[in-house]
Amino acid sequence: MLDHILRFVTLGTVIVGITAIYTALHTNNRRLGADIFLRYSDRISDLRRRLPMTALLYEGVPASAELTPEEVRTVHEVIYSIFELYELKVHGFLPPAIWKIREPDIERVLLLPVVQQELTTLRGWFVKHPRFAAWVDQIENAHSRS
Repeated sequence: MLDHILRFVTLGTVIVGITAIYTALHTNNRRLGADIFLRYSDRISDLRRRLPMTALLYEGVPASAELTPEEVRTVHEVIYSIFELYELKVHGFLPPAIWKIREPDIERVLLLPVVQQELTTLRGWFVKHPRFAAWVDQIENAHSRS
């Protein structure tokens, strides 16, 4: 009888240990995903602050707005940062719930006229990244239909 109780207690301990390990890994992955997301969000926000206010307007900005070379570089960095963040999401480093928080804001940034102008310039580079190119096309197509 004592042997059965010890086996039951041992099994219970193993189950509790496995549950604790799973919970710790799950929590750590969520924290890591949130940390990655926040760092990229901060980076994109910092880059946007370097752009002139007219570059952040949706209406009234000509499609061929003149940007300084530094502003063009900043827009490219914004696009590359969004690309990297998107790839982290695709490869499972960002939980979908975290991505959904800012996805509409990221889409709005991609629809800015100055970003659209530079996306056209970078289309050739993103040919080697068809998932991202398809996602950007999907955003553009959804926006043009509305």
